[in-house]
Amino acid sequence: MLVHGAAGGVGSLAVQIALSRGARVIGTASERDHEYLRALGAEPVTYGCGVGDHVRELVPNGADAVLDTYGHGVLTAAARAAAHDARVASIADAGLTDVLRVFCRMDNADLGALVELAEADRLHVRIGATYPLERAADAQRALAAGDVAGKIVITIG
Repeated sequence: MLVHGAAGGVGSLAVQIALSRGARVIGTASERDHEYLRALGAEPVTYGCGVGDHVRELVPNGADAVLDTYGHGVLTAAARAAAHDARVASIADAGLTDVLRVFCRMDNADLGALVELAEADRLHVRIGATYPLERAADAQRALAAGDVAGKIVITIG
């Protein structure tokens, strides 16, 4: 499975869930996040020019499944990374027409499976920074600047 945006909030959860189900996961991310992806168990590939070829070096026949959590045209730019009959889905690029549209509804069994992964210490949310509520504006500025690797948490109290 190839996950675009694998080090982000949704992407990193997708990586962990796929790995828990036995998938081999290749994740695109910036160079600064490669160690993080390796720690999760994914094989990192850098975004940018030639990403499809870099993925094909790892999986010569292409990825069987591709999830785009990044958007910004990455599926078009990395089309070569997917196998001919791959399942391709995006949660980040609504303008695409040739991808699987995924609609989901969480049910108790899904939630229970996620709780089991978390309790088994196999599902983690990357926390990049924590701010008290009175510094929420600073948190928003950090988010807008893209300075934080991971989720920003606002604490109350």
